[in-house]
Amino acid sequence: MKQLNLLLFISVFGLFSVQIFAQELQEESTYAYSEDEIQQGFGLGLGAKLSTFGPGAEIIAAINPTFQLRLGGTYFNYTYTHEDENIDVNGSADANLSSVSLLLNFHLARVFFLSGGIIYNMNEIALNGYPNKSITIGDMEVQPEQIGSLDFKVKPGSSLTPYIGIGLGRSLSKNKVVSFAVEAGAAFHGKPKVELNATGMLEPTGSEEQRQILEDNLSSFSIYPMLNFQLSFRFL
Repeated sequence: MKQLNLLLFISVFGLFSVQIFAQELQEESTYAYSEDEIQQGFGLGLGAKLSTFGPGAEIIAAINPTFQLRLGGTYFNYTYTHEDENIDVNGSADANLSSVSLLLNFHLARVFFLSGGIIYNMNEIALNGYPNKSITIGDMEVQPEQIGSLDFKVKPGSSLTPYIGIGLGRSLSKNKVVSFAVEAGAAFHGKPKVELNATGMLEPTGSEEQRQILEDNLSSFSIYPMLNFQLSFRFL
């Protein structure tokens, strides 16, 4: 039911945003900034967004038609637990996507912009595995609690993550209440950090050597892709 509600929300958000975006593009294509707008283009608004960092919101301040400052945050958590008496190993997975960002948009043209800034990256993925049944080694039966469990966690290499992207649309409309923007970019979070812990007979699997091997294998994933769809409302 939760997944169905999420899909329904995304669909409605997307359809409404596309309609607003088409209107915004049509208006911008024939619009030229006046001297007064350039000098007195300040505005404030709120934005709702769906991104690869999760759903979130932003406070947007238009300094003038060219520059827009964005302070935002995102949060999404998903937990999956698998328990089945018919299999030998069970476990759980937890994905936490959350961030706080401070970004600046620079409009190269009326609806094209560059975006850059800093993201405080709190993304984290955790996996846990544990045996569900005893095993027999020779003449000895080993119980699940003796076998132990394994915990694996991945975090960004750096919490303060530089970001750069390019977008289409406006995070805050210059002369309308509602606006839409789509943005693609990259957050440079560095070499991911790995935490590895094991108990019981699995304890050697959680050694520092094994942790380092896993970290080295993940070292190429130093860039986190950003795709952001934003619907904004101007109130000043």
